Amino acid sequence: MTVMVTLIAQESDNAVGVVFMIVLAAIALALIVLWVAAIVSVLRNNRLTGGGKTLWIVVILGFPFLGSLGWFIFGRDAQLVKSPGGQFR
Repeated sequence: MTVMVTLIAQESDNAVGVVFMIVLAAIALALIVLWVAAIVSVLRNNRLTGGGKTLWIVVILGFPFLGSLGWFIFGRDAQLVKSPGGQFR
């Protein structure tokens, strides 16, 4: 009886470990997708200058999660933009 309880406990721990690993893999994949999406979004943004894009990419590479969130929350509406005549506003 004790052997059976021990086997069930080991299987339960193993199942919890597998679920934990799947959840961690899903979170890691979501973070990678967020990071790549932020970099692509910065590079495709026509409103930023080359310096502005470089700065945002450095921030995103330096702080992958917070930098990516910062870009999507604050960066897309950045103040340093190119005007149609090539002058900065």
